[in-house]
Amino acid sequence: MQEFESRRAFEHLDKLAYEIGPRLAGTRGDRMASDYIRKQFEGCGLKTRVREFKFVPRAAWVKTTAFLFTSAFIALLFLPPELSLVVWLAVIVIWRSLDKIMPKRRSQNIIASAGTKKSKRCVAITAHYDSALCIVSYKLYLFVRFAFLPALIIVAAIVAARVLGVLQGWIIVWSVLAIVFLPISIGMFILASSRRVSPGADDNASGVAVMLEVARAAAESPPADTELFFIASGAEEQGLVGARKLVASKALPRDTLLLNLDGVGVGPHSYVIEGNGIFRRRRTSSQLNQVLSNSIKGAGLESRLWWAALARHDHVPFLQAKMRATTYTTDVGGKDRLGRFIARAFGLPNARARGYRYIHTLEDTPERIELANIERAGQVVLGFIKQI
Repeated sequence: MQEFESRRAFEHLDKLAYEIGPRLAGTRGDRMASDYIRKQFEGCGLKTRVREFKFVPRAAWVKTTAFLFTSAFIALLFLPPELSLVVWLAVIVIWRSLDKIMPKRRSQNIIASAGTKKSKRCVAITAHYDSALCIVSYKLYLFVRFAFLPALIIVAAIVAARVLGVLQGWIIVWSVLAIVFLPISIGMFILASSRRVSPGADDNASGVAVMLEVARAAAESPPADTELFFIASGAEEQGLVGARKLVASKALPRDTLLLNLDGVGVGPHSYVIEGNGIFRRRRTSSQLNQVLSNSIKGAGLESRLWWAALARHDHVPFLQAKMRATTYTTDVGGKDRLGRFIARAFGLPNARARGYRYIHTLEDTPERIELANIERAGQVVLGFIKQI
């Protein structure tokens, strides 16, 4: 394999996050980024294919969800008990079907490969190229995220209690519920109404840039008996849609070993994502985590574990499909009160929140990316491939 050239990688990052800029899935920026990545893969001599898929935009889905439940909740005040329960359950069924019935947009996964099929090993390096709507308020986001589902369950339980005749004073009970439920709905509208889109330099032009340069370095002489895949996934910020579509399409062999790159441009600390979630937990491959940790150490860095309690990564759909996958990321460190609270409260010793505060903001720009980080990330990924 050839040498990793960090300045080449930074040129890719600058193209994606500065020249193309915001890359909300399904928009012109998304298509421009996809075309650029495809041409880079083809320019390396890689076998390249583009797989389009449809998805429901996250903002539209959130607004529709808020409208449905707000309307149903207000109707509960006036409906008789039995009909109230029917209406609430019916709205839940409709809500669960929104991905099928709502208007959709298009995005794509770009898949490149090197090496021969039926090799002894299949290794995939992935990175999502879309960027996200700017978060209006992180505290509001956390409130809505963790309060929404419990609120739905509580309302359903109370409406059921009313049907059974064990609840009196419905107007008073409804008013108390409204104090909690309506702010959640209003918060959803506020979060989904943002018009600004992050340029996404660290999240995740940095990961794509490193992947593209690693693809160039590995294209001419991939490791023996190894088929390498390089995948730029779309619509990650819309709910890991590109990764889910990739798994559903069975584009990769089931024994593929997958390393995802997400946010590798800032901070001195290198992390192996140990797992995701608080209540529904997904643990990454211990085998790949060890290989990745060794690669990080081989690059002269300290390897740290990170349980991403508040974030999901593109490796999750692969884990759900019983495939081996993990994610590499970097961060600035610093005080982390929220992470320490989650670690103590839920028994997740490596839980932490991201310290880089410009994620999903207009300030996530190329000027904040460190060239040394890009260089180190390239060494880590190449080391990972060689060890596998």
